[in-house]
Amino acid sequence: FFNQAAVDAEVTDIYITLYRVASESHIVNALISAAKNGKNVTAFIELKARFDEANNIKWSRVMKDAGIKLVYSLPQIKVHSKTALVIKKSGDKEKAYAILSTGNFNEVTAQFYTDHVLMTTERPVVSELLALFDFLQTGHPQTGDAGIAFKTLLVSQFNLVDELEKLINAEIKKVKKNNTGLIRIKVNNLEEPHMIDLLYKASKAGVRVELIVRSVCCIVAGVEGLSESITVRRIVDRFLEHSRLFIFGEGVDAKVLMGSADLMTRNLHHRIEVCLPVNDPSCRKALIDYFQMQWADNSKAVQLSADQEPQPVPVVNGEVINAQQSIYEYLKYTT
Repeated sequence: FFNQAAVDAEVTDIYITLYRVASESHIVNALISAAKNGKNVTAFIELKARFDEANNIKWSRVMKDAGIKLVYSLPQIKVHSKTALVIKKSGDKEKAYAILSTGNFNEVTAQFYTDHVLMTTERPVVSELLALFDFLQTGHPQTGDAGIAFKTLLVSQFNLVDELEKLINAEIKKVKKNNTGLIRIKVNNLEEPHMIDLLYKASKAGVRVELIVRSVCCIVAGVEGLSESITVRRIVDRFLEHSRLFIFGEGVDAKVLMGSADLMTRNLHHRIEVCLPVNDPSCRKALIDYFQMQWADNSKAVQLSADQEPQPVPVVNGEVINAQQSIYEYLKYTT
């Protein structure tokens, strides 16, 4: 994608956020080629990316020498979003291509992380992403009153927390109307107190809450009067589970979000994260199917008990299910 953008005569601008850069980054080399070909290239690079500070500093010097405009995040906040935007102009017509991902633009980690990438030309996504890029060049918000009204993108510091709260409360209202409420979330870490309280509230109202949390998890499942309707599982397998998915409701009416944010205080309140709703029916179905295959795993998954001890997921009818193998077969025969 970036190599094509670098040589496309109609491409005028490229924007990208870089959190973890590979030591031999083909993507950065493509950006350098684009700059040398006269494109306006702007890279928002995070110098405080843990474990990758040296790579990021090295590449920032190389990119600056090549004519790429670099924007560094401020000391008190990280830009953790994984986004890019390419703008093409043909005569008086302009078209933009947006990339939003749950994982980094890093060719090394992409070989053993599992993530999702959405590529789109939808105008609301493109225009709001451009507004965010413009904003990042001028400073970083400490509150949500920075003057940008996001309606499609969900951006921490702006509207992400409010939207998650609204979606959780919507499932609670369904139960109160004698309907079924269902929340499915897959993240790396879950420890933000407000989100935990909201999920406890949902459980007490009777909403079924299914959580796949790979690492830090501060919510306690299966406690009488608090979290009987919450189940927490984690999967540790050949590939590192790194994607972030948020699914509210079920069936064709389910709302599906994906993005860069874990449910942590640092992600929701001290970083720039970007999530967005997935509206395309086939993409939305694929993400729901992906979650369901993970939830069915009884090979590499464990379930956390009320005392936070990992317990095997029961094998039903002798059928051993491995989610990563299931997803491999699913993608093999559906793409």
